[in-house]
Amino acid sequence: MKNSCLVLCIPLMLLMALLPVRSVGQVPMTGFAVVELFTSEGCSSCPPADDVLVKLNLEYAGKTLYLLSFHVDYWDNLGWKDPFSNSAFTQRQQRYGQLFGASIYTPQAIVNGQKELIGSQSGTLHNLINANIRRVPDNSIACSASFKNRELNVNYQLENFSDKELINVALVQERAVSRVAAGENKGTTISHVNVVRVFKTVKGERSGSVQLTIPDDMRGSNLRIILYVQDKNTWQIKCANTLLIKPVMKTYIIKS
Repeated sequence: MKNSCLVLCIPLMLLMALLPVRSVGQVPMTGFAVVELFTSEGCSSCPPADDVLVKLNLEYAGKTLYLLSFHVDYWDNLGWKDPFSNSAFTQRQQRYGQLFGASIYTPQAIVNGQKELIGSQSGTLHNLINANIRRVPDNSIACSASFKNRELNVNYQLENFSDKELINVALVQERAVSRVAAGENKGTTISHVNVVRVFKTVKGERSGSVQLTIPDDMRGSNLRIILYVQDKNTWQIKCANTLLIKPVMKTYIIKS
């Protein structure tokens, strides 16, 4: 059953601005796949990979597939500055490169922190996703969130705790469309899904909370929180969960 909570009272507009909205996410009981795509609007090879993510998002709707689009910044000086780029995402990709002992590139997809491939290789990506979804995970993460003004408080609880784990919390914009005016993709309209806008990694605890601030330019967008647990040494992803955040008037509804 999907849960949601909306504060309704009179005067509605005043209370919607002041009172928190809270919801609890269901705990997935099946296998899962987390796909991290490292991409850039300045890279001519990236739009096909962005399209693959759009199609996967539709094909696996309602299933335990967690897609994240990380826009790196090392293309920004080559004609087009990606509005979603972040140097922290480049650093994250570089860490994967160190773990894999390989150079980084775009578009690069990484599945459950363990397998990397060209992000536009749809067939191979499908096979990896399906194989991981069939596996029974050895951990799970329950989550809830509350919202007040621009602040999100994300709470989590692990079924099995290890001090060798990290908790990643991503605030993603479910959909975005860009008209690229310069660079390799000049004149191209690119559609994105689950664009990572805010990302935090914290030391794993059995339970805890993470605070996120919603950027001003995300107001009115459908947002999603994606949490995933990662081994701090191997970066293998152990479990994941998600919450949907839908804008309603001056506040948000948070749904599992």
